[in-house]
Amino acid sequence: MINTLCRSCLILLLVVAATMPAQSQGTDEETPQYRVEVVFFTQPSINPADEEQPTARPEGLTRAMAWPLRAPERPGFGYEQLDPTTHQLARAANRLDAQPGFTVHWHAAWIQPGLGRFQAQAVALPRELRAEGFDGWIRIYRERFLHAETHITQIDEDGELLARMAGSRRMRSDEQHYLDHPVLGVLVRVDPWEAEEAAAAD
Repeated sequence: MINTLCRSCLILLLVVAATMPAQSQGTDEETPQYRVEVVFFTQPSINPADEEQPTARPEGLTRAMAWPLRAPERPGFGYEQLDPTTHQLARAANRLDAQPGFTVHWHAAWIQPGLGRFQAQAVALPRELRAEGFDGWIRIYRERFLHAETHITQIDEDGELLARMAGSRRMRSDEQHYLDHPVLGVLVRVDPWEAEEAAAAD
């Protein structure tokens, strides 16, 4: 337990040290817009006995209206992926990736409306991560508070489920959040996004 807390503290310190504080922004009129940034990574297990040991792959894990991000200006379903040069967590991701045993598998950002849990669209992990054994989705939704919901699995070559990260966590905007797991990890940052910012970015 102490080792797990130490690792969580280490990751939070890496994020804080690598990320510049963002300015607070107001929300839109009726449906606020948010800029979401996510870093998905694997990390070394401190105590193998703490790892989940599921024996069967759950059905329908990635079927909850989850769509992969689409390329900028490309029509279709899914939120539009933002240019990587605008990433706010780039330094944090690089620091994580440089740590022994840590590997960043996906880093992306997008704009989405702040809808309720059953209206908000889930973002599927990129299809190419399936070759590495990862599948699942992440959903950001807003009810009374912002929440980040994760449903991510890791399987081996035989299709056996090695790890599962599933749950919902309350979020605060303009802050970095670390979603912990014995072997998986997600950094999430959600910031209010206004039309003026979108116009300035064009």
